[in-house]
Amino acid sequence: MKRSSSRRRLRFRLQWRAMLLLALVWVVLWGNYSLVDLLVGLVVAWLVTVTFPLPPIHYHGRPHPLGLLKLSVTVLRDLAVASWRLTISSFARVIDFHPAVIRVKLRSTHDLYQVETAELISIVPGSIVIDARRSTRMLYLHLVDVDLNEGVEQAREAALDVERRVLEAMASSEEIAQMRRQEAQE
Repeated sequence: MKRSSSRRRLRFRLQWRAMLLLALVWVVLWGNYSLVDLLVGLVVAWLVTVTFPLPPIHYHGRPHPLGLLKLSVTVLRDLAVASWRLTISSFARVIDFHPAVIRVKLRSTHDLYQVETAELISIVPGSIVIDARRSTRMLYLHLVDVDLNEGVEQAREAALDVERRVLEAMASSEEIAQMRRQEAQE
């Protein structure tokens, strides 16, 4: 009984940030910037947030400007390099890809960092997260082309580098220190 009442409370609580963002998207999609469209957008946003309530995210970190800059630059670099490699290989006479599915054990224990890491890995052409296990913090990646010699280990290290950059951009000082201790132990 207690569980259902807490669910009901969660469902009908106002999620102001989500509602404002959805209302903004509504206004931009309709292209009419009037008070009526904003109010209709807020009503639609309220209906969406009541119908599909988001679970609360307990985030104790803080944004680190230098880490965010480093994360942005490296993601853009990874996008450019992967796109270039796939473009070049698509014009080759013989396409000789060596696909692989690998498992990567993440170091962080928070859902937010796992999701951000998975998203950043998936937007890079040639790699996609096919499964993410919350209980074990495992990501399963499908890679289009892996070097036969050391490619699997390099891909695993690249995924852990993405996680490290996410943590350095968004995590608390304690979480960053814990991640560095785990790196030192490996």
